[in-house]
Amino acid sequence: MTTARGVVAGVVLTLAAACARPRQPTLAPDDPLLAPQTAALDARPGDVRVAHDVLVRQLAPGVWMHVSLGAFSGPSGRTWYPSNGLLLDAPDGGMVLIDTGWNDAQTVALLDWAERRHRRPVRRAVITHAHEDRLGGLSALRVRGVPAVSLALTAALARAGGAAPPDSIPGLAAAPQRDPAGFELRFPGAGHAPDNIVVYVPAARLLFGGCLVKPDTATTVGNIADADVANWPRAVAAVRTAYPDARLVVPGHGAVGGPSALTWTERLIAEQGTAAAERLRRP
Repeated sequence: MTTARGVVAGVVLTLAAACARPRQPTLAPDDPLLAPQTAALDARPGDVRVAHDVLVRQLAPGVWMHVSLGAFSGPSGRTWYPSNGLLLDAPDGGMVLIDTGWNDAQTVALLDWAERRHRRPVRRAVITHAHEDRLGGLSALRVRGVPAVSLALTAALARAGGAAPPDSIPGLAAAPQRDPAGFELRFPGAGHAPDNIVVYVPAARLLFGGCLVKPDTATTVGNIADADVANWPRAVAAVRTAYPDARLVVPGHGAVGGPSALTWTERLIAEQGTAAAERLRRP
């Protein structure tokens, strides 16, 4: 997302507050944030805007990225936060949703697009960690009867936060799990969050790094409220070693890139993570 690449630096500066705040409101179609959100979502020819604050972009055959917009109020006014997830075609004629939108309305828009316009209903979902930008639409999945799964720790954290938790994937913490739909889930260790997992689609040579991975345009470490900054570079290095054939790398926020996003994330966290954590601990 070209425009998103230019604004990622500003976005990640304030992401620390985003995941920690109460559930953000639905962005109305007549909201004055519509102008800046157009830049944030950066619609291109071929993109499908499934709602005013959600778009879907095909990245490879059978692989779609969804981008949803969160809006928060702060001392300097409201700010938008675009967040990435995936939709994957599955052999059963349905789709697998990787992470929800920020809220139920955005998630419903994605479910409706998959079923009514793409003609492949979402049959199940995977949640990559227990922050709002990953599971904020979990209630919408439950209303539609779409099962969601995650790392056991993600389920525990969701439950502790008052949310109905996803179902746990047995053994995922100890070893990668290959899904019948052809993708692989891996827990590389704590990084951005204690429970961050990644998704690899070998047929497309595509890695969804989620919030473990920063775009190679990022200049700050972003949200470290729940981070393990000491282990984060090691977790990214483990992912890079596990998937040397990856050619497309999708971060949790910002532009799709290549393998350089992994090495850049390792370097960025190693150089800035400790100092950022110390600033966060100051009264």
